[in-house]
Amino acid sequence: MILSILLFTLIPLIVTTDWFMIFFILKFHTIFFGGFWLSFIIHEYLHVFFLKSMKPKGEIEIELTLIRMTLYPKFKLAPNEMIKVAVLPLIILSIIGLMLICLANWTSQSFLMIIGSLYLFHMINIIPPLGDGMMLIKAIILKKSSLERR
Repeated sequence: MILSILLFTLIPLIVTTDWFMIFFILKFHTIFFGGFWLSFIIHEYLHVFFLKSMKPKGEIEIELTLIRMTLYPKFKLAPNEMIKVAVLPLIILSIIGLMLICLANWTSQSFLMIIGSLYLFHMINIIPPLGDGMMLIKAIILKKSSLERR
C-alpha cells in the first residue's frame, strides 16, 4: 500500500519535470511519510520502549490491522506504570510537534507546520474511546479499587 502511494504520487513527474512539481511532491512525501507514518511508528515504539523498560522479560503481543496497531502486554502492570505507558508517548510527541512548529515559524516552511500539527494531533489518543484513554481509565479504576481495599 505504501509503495503504491509512493508510485502514484510520482505520476505527475511523467507529464512535467517542473521544479515546482518536484518540490511539491517532495513536500507531500515528507508530510505523508515523515509526519503521518513516522509519528505513528514513534508513538507505538515509545509504548513498547516504556513497557520494556518496566518489564524487560515480559512479552508484548502486537495486533496490526490496516487502520490501527494495538499492543497487548502479556504481563501485569501497576496502575502507575499503566499511566506512564499511556501518557509519556503523547508528551514526547507533543514536544516534537511543538519543536517542529517553532522551526516552521522560524524558517517560514508551512510543510513543517503541518508535520508538527500531525505530531500534536496524537494528543487525541487521550480521549477514552481510543487506546491510551482506555488505558488511563483502566489505571484509574484499578488504582481506586486498590485504595478502597485498604
